[in-house]
Amino acid sequence: MKRIERERVIRNAYRSTILALTICCFFLGAVLVIHETAREYEVKVLEEELEAKGVVQNDEGLFSGIQLFLPKEIYVASGVTLELYNSQISSIGERIESYNVKWTCAVGKNMQRKFSITGTEELIGSYPLIFTVFDGNGAQVVKASTELRIVPALKEPFSLLTLGDSLSCDTATYERLNELTDNQIIYMGTRGVGGSLTEARRGFSAGNYLTETGYTEEEPTEEVHPFYNEETKSFDWAYYKETTGFAPDVVEVFLGTNGISEDPVENGDNIARIVRNIHKEDPKLPIYLVHTLYPANQDGIGSWINKEGYALYGDRYKYEEDQKVFDLMMYLEEVLKEEENLYFVPAGICHDSAYNFDTKTTPVNPHSMETIEVPDDAIHPGRAGYFQIADCLYSVICGTRGGWKE
Repeated sequence: MKRIERERVIRNAYRSTILALTICCFFLGAVLVIHETAREYEVKVLEEELEAKGVVQNDEGLFSGIQLFLPKEIYVASGVTLELYNSQISSIGERIESYNVKWTCAVGKNMQRKFSITGTEELIGSYPLIFTVFDGNGAQVVKASTELRIVPALKEPFSLLTLGDSLSCDTATYERLNELTDNQIIYMGTRGVGGSLTEARRGFSAGNYLTETGYTEEEPTEEVHPFYNEETKSFDWAYYKETTGFAPDVVEVFLGTNGISEDPVENGDNIARIVRNIHKEDPKLPIYLVHTLYPANQDGIGSWINKEGYALYGDRYKYEEDQKVFDLMMYLEEVLKEEENLYFVPAGICHDSAYNFDTKTTPVNPHSMETIEVPDDAIHPGRAGYFQIADCLYSVICGTRGGWKE
């Protein structure tokens, strides 16, 4: 009996031990699950905070404070030279100069501050294009890639309506487009720039086009712009076509400078609303959305004055202004990525903002004979700048003409 009793006690003790161990394992497992869930949540929150500050993970999982913007495709028409500027495809602007960078492509030129490519008949085709950023030790920081497409020059006539701001009010853009197309473009609009019709208004933002806004910057003045329908109290493309009689083959939307801010949402959403309103009436109509330009250097920004002699951008900082443009480009590409028959024109990264602004000779200080060249405008480039915008728009049109739906 004693042996049997002893075995029963041992068995009970063994069972109790197994039960206790099972409970401990279960408890430990629960603790580990809770700990891992909490850790994953903390990592997620940290990544969101870093992303909000522009610090993202690259393909190797390394964190970088540099974001890069390259569209999925870069079009270059035969006969056109297109350039991509290092400081304008990166979120850190001119600070990219403190890094080592490299463009990799079977064609074109990998230069110190840019990639340059001239389209020719012999080069027509597609080429992978990669931009890589390295730190001082040669370690890769971040990279981005796109498809470079060299395309034939466009030979067919078409009609174009430009909806924009003062960046579409210079005759140089239209002169260059006419040169590239042998004067085959039929311009439409209720206003004129030189000998070309347009719907460009100085000082207008996308928000102005969406609301009951008059125009008094130049003759002829308007009590309200022609896109605004008094009955619907909104931007109305169908109303515009009915009242003006214009029905273009192509629409160019070039907005964003007016209304730009640190948060791109309101400005970007207003631009997107215009695009979607046009497509609601004409879903097959090709729309070319031009990314706005980076401003001049800090001297140009800080010394740009109005007619009364007051600084227009006296409190603005080049790096912050560049960031606004970069963020707006990124935002528009994201919110409109599913929009059919919409083509982005990457003028923001193809315009040489370092050298395209007209300058005035200025003493380096009040008593020195030494002088420097200071941009006389922070926003509006000289003729070379408008020519580059036209080259970029023309190239995208040449590359996407085959996708137009009748």
